[in-house]
Amino acid sequence: MRDRIFKIILKRLIYSILMILVLVSVVFFMMYLLPGDPFQQYYSPKLGNDLAEEIRSEFGFDKPVLVQFINWIKNVSQGDFGYSIVYKRPVNQLLNESILVTLSISMTAFILQILITIPLGLFLLKHSGKKIDLIIDKLALIIYSAPSFVVAIVLIYFGSIVFKIFPSSQMISYNFYEMSFSQKIVDLLHHLTLPVLTLTITSVSFSIRYLRESLINVSNEGFVIALRSNGIPEKVIRRKHILPNALISYITILGMEIGSLLSKTLITETVFSLPGMGKLMVSSIFTRDYPVIVACVMISGFMVIIGNLVADFLIARFNPKFSYEIVSR
Repeated sequence: MRDRIFKIILKRLIYSILMILVLVSVVFFMMYLLPGDPFQQYYSPKLGNDLAEEIRSEFGFDKPVLVQFINWIKNVSQGDFGYSIVYKRPVNQLLNESILVTLSISMTAFILQILITIPLGLFLLKHSGKKIDLIIDKLALIIYSAPSFVVAIVLIYFGSIVFKIFPSSQMISYNFYEMSFSQKIVDLLHHLTLPVLTLTITSVSFSIRYLRESLINVSNEGFVIALRSNGIPEKVIRRKHILPNALISYITILGMEIGSLLSKTLITETVFSLPGMGKLMVSSIFTRDYPVIVACVMISGFMVIIGNLVADFLIARFNPKFSYEIVSR
């Protein structure tokens, strides 16, 4: 069992790393095909192109593209993502600041999704086929079909504009650093409520439909019918027999949901102007900050890799039937 799981993880890890290298290479070389120049701000009518060319040389952009790429790979292998053209700071510092925000938001939403989905799934199983079950199922389908930024805009409209309860943007208040520790915590939670709620709602809309279907399928299995015929209370059957078996399938999708959740987080951060990787990546694209763009693409790719590896591990661990399919791919 352990050898099979190790084989799965190793195979997918190698494949994923190769895909990241291809993705980063494409992004790196495509940036030079786009119109515009990140050093345009340094051109001066009085000084001519001297200052811009000097700064271009400092960043190594005066070398051939292939040489720049090789040098970048060497630096990244040593943990150095270069220096930001726009922010005038090491890219590592920018990533450290933004990743913390991104992970805190996405992981909070991930945990809330689990805490909401399982009880809601049991509720829908209890009322299977009834009006409330059909309404929630259709509502989940509508939300799942909508892009995450649409859900964010709807929450901003009602939460910030109509009811004026939550801030529509930013992560902290202007006087945050003048507050006491407890006030800072409350202020932070106040600002992050809508972003986390956006991610939680979109994630639950997917996971609840999957868990609901699994619960219904298990409830129609022969062993469940036999338990009912023996007079065991329905509540006991749902909690001790149906739910544990349905969770095996549900657990296997949680790892896949990590990668999806991270991509939604990047979009949500941009909508709410949060200082995470999403906002950093978008601003870097508009300002042509090449070192930051490539670093963000690479880190985002690795985050998705981690999510996929978790998914493969969970599939192999809790649902061995699918592990052979993964190994054979």
